[in-house]
Amino acid sequence: MKTSPLLLAAVLLSACEKKSEAPPPQPLPVTVAQPVKREVTIYRDFPATLAGAQQVEIRARVRGILSLADEDLDFAGNLVEKDTELFIIEPDPYQQATAAAQAAVERAEATRDLKQKTFERISKAGKSRAVSELDVEIAAAELAEAEAAVAQAKAQLNESVLTEDYTLIKAPISGRMSRLLVDPGNLVGATESTLLATIIDDSVMYAYFEVPERPLIRFLERRTADKENEPVYQSDIRLKLADGSIYDKPGKIDYIENEVDPATRTARVRAVFPNDDHQLAAGLYGLVGYPAGPNPENVTEKEAFVVPSSCILRDIGGNFVWVVDDQNIVRRRAVETGDSVEKPDQDPNKPKELETVVNKGLDGTERIIVSGLQRAREGAPVTPVPAEQAAKAEE
Repeated sequence: MKTSPLLLAAVLLSACEKKSEAPPPQPLPVTVAQPVKREVTIYRDFPATLAGAQQVEIRARVRGILSLADEDLDFAGNLVEKDTELFIIEPDPYQQATAAAQAAVERAEATRDLKQKTFERISKAGKSRAVSELDVEIAAAELAEAEAAVAQAKAQLNESVLTEDYTLIKAPISGRMSRLLVDPGNLVGATESTLLATIIDDSVMYAYFEVPERPLIRFLERRTADKENEPVYQSDIRLKLADGSIYDKPGKIDYIENEVDPATRTARVRAVFPNDDHQLAAGLYGLVGYPAGPNPENVTEKEAFVVPSSCILRDIGGNFVWVVDDQNIVRRRAVETGDSVEKPDQDPNKPKELETVVNKGLDGTERIIVSGLQRAREGAPVTPVPAEQAAKAEE
C-alpha cells in the first residue's frame, strides 16, 4: 500500500513542530527569610556637652605677692586631693595684724577685769551707804562698756585670723587643676579677687542636653513620684563621642528641668556618667542616647519584627517588601517601618548588617525576599530558597 505524498508531508511537518517546541522556563530563584521578632533597643540621640561634677574657681581673697606653697610640685593639669596646699599670698602683714588684734583683746580684757573689781568694790560700799546709788550705776555702766570692748576686740581678732587664713590657699575639692593663670611673684588681689586657677572634679561627668517638647512628653509619661523607682531615671544612657566611639560605661538621667523653655520649647536634662579612669573631660561634645522602645506609639513594648534593611523598598505608595505566597507568587506587602539597628552577634570581620524595625504590616509568617530583589515583580512566579540554605551553598 503506497503512502500518500500529502499525508507524508503532514506527518513530517508535525514532527518538526514537536521537535521545535522548547520546555517552559523555570521560575527564577530568590532568597527568602521570615521576619524575626526580638527585643530591640532604639537610642534617641540628643547633642550634649560634658561638664565636671564640680568646677571651682580658685581666687585670691587678700592682697599680696603670690608664691607657690610647694616650689617642687607642678599642679598644672594634674590631679590634687582636697586640702592640698596650693598658693601662699604674702602672709607677714596679716600675721602682724593678727598679733595686734590679739594684743587689743588682751588690753580690753585687762580693762574689763579692772572695771569688774571696781564695780564689786563700789557695789559693796553702796550697800553700807558709803557711796551714792549713782556711783554704783556708773561703775556698772563702765563694766558693761569694758565687756563690750572685749567682745569687739575678739571679733576683730577673729576677722584677722580669718584674713590670715586666706593667705594660704588650699584645694577646695579633689580634682584636676588647670594651668596657673597668674605666675608666682605677681601682685594679686589689688583691686579684685584675682582668678588664679580652676579645679574640676572629673571623677563623675555630667552631660547636659536639651530635649524637645514632643520627646519630653514621652519622658514625662514614664516619670513617677518615686525617683528611685522611676524608669526614666534608671535607664542605661549611652554616650557617643565626637569620633563616633561609644563610651564603655553607661550613665543614667538624674535631673529633668522643672519647666519647658517657652522660647526654645525644650527642657534641659542631665545624665551622669562615671569617669574613674578619666577618659572623659569637661567641655567634650557627645550624643546622649536614651534607650526607647522600637514603637514610639507604645513606649512599654520592647519587642518588634525586624527584617534586613536592604529588602525595604519604597515607591509612591510608601514602604513595602516583596513576599512569596503559598503558590510561590511574588506579592507586594505595604509596611510601616521604624528605626534601623545593627544586627546582633555579627562576625567582626564582616561588614555590619542593618535591620529595620517593622511596626505594622507583618505577622511573622511571611516569606520575604531578601536577595534577588531585581527578579521580583508583582504576580511573577519564583523559586524561593531559604536564607539558611543559600548561605550554606555560598560556603
